[in-house]
Amino acid sequence: MKNLTIKTFITFLFMSLLIMGSIYLMLYIFTPYSGVKKYEKYIESESKELADKCMNSPFAQAEIMIDEFTVTSGAGVKLLDTETYQDSVKQGHFFSYSGQTDSETTTKYPLHFSDRSEEYVLCVMTSSERPLSFRKSIIESLPFVLAIALILSFAGAKVFSYYMKRPIVRMSKIAQRMAEQDFDWYCPDERDDEIGVLAKSLNKLSDELSSALARLNDKNLYLKNEISLEKERERRRMLFFSGVSHELKTPISVVIGQIEGMRSGIGVYKDRDKYLAKCSETLNELVSFINEILLVSHIDMGDVDDQRTVSIDSILDEEIAFYDGLITEKNINLEYIVPDNVKFRGDENLLKKALGNVLGNAFKYTPEGGSVNVELIQKGNAESLSQVELKVINSPAHIDEQHLPHLFEAFYRADTSNKDGSGLGLYITGMVLEMFGAEYSLHNTSDGVEFKVVQKRGN
Repeated sequence: MKNLTIKTFITFLFMSLLIMGSIYLMLYIFTPYSGVKKYEKYIESESKELADKCMNSPFAQAEIMIDEFTVTSGAGVKLLDTETYQDSVKQGHFFSYSGQTDSETTTKYPLHFSDRSEEYVLCVMTSSERPLSFRKSIIESLPFVLAIALILSFAGAKVFSYYMKRPIVRMSKIAQRMAEQDFDWYCPDERDDEIGVLAKSLNKLSDELSSALARLNDKNLYLKNEISLEKERERRRMLFFSGVSHELKTPISVVIGQIEGMRSGIGVYKDRDKYLAKCSETLNELVSFINEILLVSHIDMGDVDDQRTVSIDSILDEEIAFYDGLITEKNINLEYIVPDNVKFRGDENLLKKALGNVLGNAFKYTPEGGSVNVELIQKGNAESLSQVELKVINSPAHIDEQHLPHLFEAFYRADTSNKDGSGLGLYITGMVLEMFGAEYSLHNTSDGVEFKVVQKRGN
């Protein structure tokens, strides 16, 4: 039986029958009319007690007690003087209570009263009709009692179903939706009983599970992003070291070839001083290249304190001074708007390397007579700085749009004919700026190329 209403109906029916059966049992035990012998013993005991009370009492008081006994016991009682009683016996007259003398028992008690000289006889007659009638009434009442039990059980089951089952079924459906991770349902039962407490607990559980699931989803998304970033880093490392192998192979092969030629004295390599100088120049470039590789590895390992602050204006002043000769040589118009004491979070040496690469590219790829605009903007003051923004614009200049997304990749060159440099400049710049939580971009403007760096407070 899966239906709670049916279970409740059967429970109520069983309890009703049990209670009514108990009542019938109590009636049988404690009611003197439940059996003939029991009734006879009861009348005998009560009539004897009545006779004892009436003995030597006034006649009028005795009559009152006899009337009360007749009413309460249901027995037939006659009070006769001795002479009348003896005449009746001699004449063969029998005292009858129900009209059926064969089912009656008469008990006689001699009495005398304090205010009368005559002797009297108290005749108490009991009949089996009353117990039999009582039993018959009990049996006849059974169908009605059973009908009442059925009606009460049905009504009780209905009331229980309305008051108890409906909220339980509602909470069961809500719990099922919660199991399916749907936490948009609430129990509306605002009651002060156990069901109300259960409904409140279920609502609280729904809120907590919803919050826990949201936190779990956030952490799961965070982990997915971290895994994706780590995969991307690993991909970049593999590409980087593949590029390193390629970049190292060519100059090393050249140096080996030149040394072997000098050792053998073949052709032009007889001029050892000339080719030793070239080998030295190539090896110096390799040392610089290896240093940049070590710098990339140092940044990638994260062995840098990114909580320090430096004056970015001082770094820009120093780097601009470094390129002063190139600016003069190419007659570049420099517009330099950099306020003092602008704080930037990062490492001074790494920022020098990153910003030096940016400024070096700007001056290098600006034609003679062109212009470079360096502007540093801070929002807020030195104590409550909210954002630092650096713009480097060189014009006239232009980068093919197909190259822009790849310029920050290791060893990528937009101009394949230009072999100057290691091809790691912008790659290192991007790594440094990302390490210190700065956003950067490189894009074409109407007449030039703009490199933009933004570091927000709290990043």
